[in-house]
Amino acid sequence: MKKRKYKAIFLDLDGTLIDSIPLIMKSDKDAINAFGFNVSHQKLRELSMLHSRDIAYYLMDSKKTSFDLYDFINFRRRIFVALLKKYLPKNLWFNDSKEFLFSLSKKYPLILVTGSRKIFVKEVFDNKTRSCFKSIITSDDVEHKKPDVEPLLVGLKKLNLKPKDIVFIGDSIQDGLMCQRLGVDFLAKNTGISTEKELRKYNPIFVTESFKDIKNFLQM
Repeated sequence: MKKRKYKAIFLDLDGTLIDSIPLIMKSDKDAINAFGFNVSHQKLRELSMLHSRDIAYYLMDSKKTSFDLYDFINFRRRIFVALLKKYLPKNLWFNDSKEFLFSLSKKYPLILVTGSRKIFVKEVFDNKTRSCFKSIITSDDVEHKKPDVEPLLVGLKKLNLKPKDIVFIGDSIQDGLMCQRLGVDFLAKNTGISTEKELRKYNPIFVTESFKDIKNFLQM
């Protein structure tokens, strides 16, 4: 495949730049169990790619029952916030993430596209890492979250670019599906929620665990 010459790079956060997936899965598991449900580890992985509301709907549909949606959302959120206080967000960065960001930002405009909320993203970044990005698009900034293409469209509009002008680096099938829908090149980093086998279903241009490999692939 002939590689495109990119004008900007978009990146995911959870599982790509920071090792937050174990915290997300634990908060989901604790909330699911607290409401009287049990799921397999594989199903937990699948559910943890969804937002709390969608997890609640899945549980209701699977058991043909109902419970207070907002009780579940708020319970899950309280667990996650408690975990963040225990494991400081600024310490969740993968070892090679920050160096990669600093190096990348000298050559490309960067945009972060994450399903996380602003309150969490704010805790993750310090001034130096935040300054690497031209824009940060969270779930609070869009009406339709991943795998909808709206987050990508918002970022493209900010830079006045087209889908063919960018590559998206992410760790999940949600990222892959979003890119596939808009015709954006998807570069898969298998350090997060989805397996390499799952990621390859979305025809990534490259799959790796290492930002060093990504730098070499991008010929930086």
